[in-house]
Amino acid sequence: MRVLVVGGVPFGVLVAGVGSRLAMMLLRFTSPDRVIGISSDDDFTIGKFSIGGTYNLLLLGAAVGFLGAAMYRLVRRWLIGPMWFRRLTTGLASAAVVGSGLVHADGIDFILLKPTWLAIGLFVALPGVFGAFIGPVVDRVASPDSWTARGRRRWVLPVLSIALFPLTMMIIPFAAVIATALIVLRQSDIVQRLRTSTPYGLVVRGLWLGIAVLGLIALIEDITEIADRV
Repeated sequence: MRVLVVGGVPFGVLVAGVGSRLAMMLLRFTSPDRVIGISSDDDFTIGKFSIGGTYNLLLLGAAVGFLGAAMYRLVRRWLIGPMWFRRLTTGLASAAVVGSGLVHADGIDFILLKPTWLAIGLFVALPGVFGAFIGPVVDRVASPDSWTARGRRRWVLPVLSIALFPLTMMIIPFAAVIATALIVLRQSDIVQRLRTSTPYGLVVRGLWLGIAVLGLIALIEDITEIADRV
């Protein structure tokens, strides 16, 4: 839990929270004036900057960062190839899966915001950047010689992260239960034998690949529909 909080929350705030705010600000200046004041699909007022709205984005980014760090820890063992290839594939998979959830044709965001290619590109690139770099961040925090694990910082940093972004408190208990269950399962002889078997590894990697492919297909379909509507 310490690794997920310290590694995931600040990075999620930076990329998903601050990154989303900067992307929205950029689209505010590149879009026509008639979109100013319109409520977005996520109920944000386009063109309006507020402390409360920005903090809500940072809260959402913190939650996304925690979940993203947890997902990376789940798939890390099944990544293949040299390190650069692992970073690349996690970035592309994140861009496809999360991007397919962010980019949608059944609203007004990607119809009104201009240029359309920039709006789509930004909200596909953000999860891609997150996916590519969450691995190095989490691995560094998990390292025994990490500065985040020394002395009081070991408990001060996670407590501070949760205090600043309390939305994560709604997720941590569920993550802790799942983590505990996984630890117990991994200690059983049957699971240990399965984890070292080639067919099991192929099935797990196939499932993760299937999720990424389905995300890519959904993303392409949404982009095609948006292009037809614009």
